[in-house]
Amino acid sequence: MSNYLEYFFDHSGQLLSIVSVGLVWVGFSALGALFGRPDRVRALDPLVGWAWLGFVFTALGVFFAIPFSYLSLMSLVVAIIAGIIVWRRDGRLLPSGFLHLVLLALPLIILVSAMRASQWDEFPHWLMIPRYMLETDFFPSSGNPYPQAYLTGYPFSWHFVTYLASRVAGRILENAGALTNVFLLLSFGLIVAQMIARGSGQSEKVANSSWFLIALGGAIMFLANPTLTQKIVFTSYAETSSAVALGAAVVVGWLMCEALIEGETERAKSYAWQMGALLALLINLKQATMVLVALVLIANFLVVIRDRQVRLGQYLLLLPRIALPAILLYFIWRYHVSNELAGRELSLRPFDEWFFPLIPEILIKMLVVLSKKGFYLALIIMTLCIGLRGYLRSISPLDRFAAITAMVILGYNAFLFLAYLAAFGKFDALRAASFWRYNMHLGPTVIAFSAYSASVLWRQYISDRWDVRRLRWLPAIALIIAPFVFAKKIRFDKSPMVVHYRNVGASLPEYLNNDDRYFIFDPLGSGESSVIVRYELGHRAKSFGRVSAFDSARLKILKAVLARPKLTTMIVFSMDEGFSGIIGQRLNAGYTYLLRREELGPWRVEGSWPKPNLK
Repeated sequence: MSNYLEYFFDHSGQLLSIVSVGLVWVGFSALGALFGRPDRVRALDPLVGWAWLGFVFTALGVFFAIPFSYLSLMSLVVAIIAGIIVWRRDGRLLPSGFLHLVLLALPLIILVSAMRASQWDEFPHWLMIPRYMLETDFFPSSGNPYPQAYLTGYPFSWHFVTYLASRVAGRILENAGALTNVFLLLSFGLIVAQMIARGSGQSEKVANSSWFLIALGGAIMFLANPTLTQKIVFTSYAETSSAVALGAAVVVGWLMCEALIEGETERAKSYAWQMGALLALLINLKQATMVLVALVLIANFLVVIRDRQVRLGQYLLLLPRIALPAILLYFIWRYHVSNELAGRELSLRPFDEWFFPLIPEILIKMLVVLSKKGFYLALIIMTLCIGLRGYLRSISPLDRFAAITAMVILGYNAFLFLAYLAAFGKFDALRAASFWRYNMHLGPTVIAFSAYSASVLWRQYISDRWDVRRLRWLPAIALIIAPFVFAKKIRFDKSPMVVHYRNVGASLPEYLNNDDRYFIFDPLGSGESSVIVRYELGHRAKSFGRVSAFDSARLKILKAVLARPKLTTMIVFSMDEGFSGIIGQRLNAGYTYLLRREELGPWRVEGSWPKPNLK
């Protein structure tokens, strides 16, 4: 029983994590609501506030090199003022229904607050960069290179979340991203509730006050979400934020089109401002999200010109407030990357190096990946079919929503195919690397459309035959109980080898100093041990590289590295046949070792840690 409780109550810093991330989220909401009109989509206030804060941080940080600590203090003052104004005006700081969902999801929030970083990309990228932000107070640049971080040319809006929460906490919060992802999905659960209410002919006010619809929206996002992969959602990865920002932009863009058709010009303007903020947020999350921004704009434009009920002139008048914030932010960051961070992001190869002969194999692999996700594949096939029909007919809100969603799905998967063809290496292209992870960006969009279309069908064909009032308690109960049922699966950060790597890495500063040069030998491992050790060591000592299972000439590499006189230490997580003969030591395979030598002398064991028993 005590081991089970440790899934939920694992360390003393959990409350600090929840409070820090919660305060940042409330601040985002206050900023987003400050200039919002009464007819806005209130559930999106936190995303809108986050978007404008990211815009200000990026512009002032790039052009004026204002320290992040100053920008944080300025943001705090503005958020407090905004909170006072919004509270006096609206009587609340958070969207209606959000606290309902937080209460229902409290077991999940507590569970996630106990988690620590455990996934590969978290250590060299999603956590390393906020750590540098805290240490250096400025963006990476030629004079401030963030030497141990990967892909520093990526946009920074997602990093701002971990940075701000860590600034509130007074230390780096490894689970700030995971907790924010939970809040993002809860917020989109409110959007799903509104889509269900709209599709079933109910008002938005009903969705904001109905415990059933609110719980149903949250349960759909966490229990019926075909793209919810726990090792992505409950980590610091930016996939969930990208997915929610995209889904929100698609929904608001569709609502704007409907407002124009209904002659509600002022409401359309309100949606346009929100859409502009959401696209600015989306483009500043990851490098590839620029494509998603373009797809949303193109899909909306094609629906507008297809449907004669929308006056093109009115839409074009709204276009600057929709597209200009994202365009400005894109070029601000491109300016910084081109001047300070050349080569620190993915780029296309020359045209003659594209993998044209591999096109059939790449397409087949992409299809194989999707075929393993049956529910998701069924939803997108249904959406594409309804979307084609909807674009050809374009006579109802369902038609237009389906057309926009279908174009975004098709366009993004076409872009991913192009990326495998022209940007990824051959090995990754042939296995369609991370194809499912990228398709997760489409999840909330597909869910929002599916919820709306299902509620339309329910209203037309089923509602008179089946009374669901007896099941109104089910979504809330499911949302509360699910974390207790899936606690072990969610706490993947307690994987024995990950815990071992982290414990070893945390112990190494006792043995190494700044003058040491170390090499990591792990020929049976994936290389995860090396990124964890680098993260735990921070600036202490310098890495001379690693050997993992992906290196074909492992012992040859080891011999070459051992010949370097500046190499003083080696961390051995696993061993190859012949290893003992090279270093002159017989080591027990059940331990991880720290070896040291002096001036090319013999190696001696300086520290050892028993490995967990995985049987």
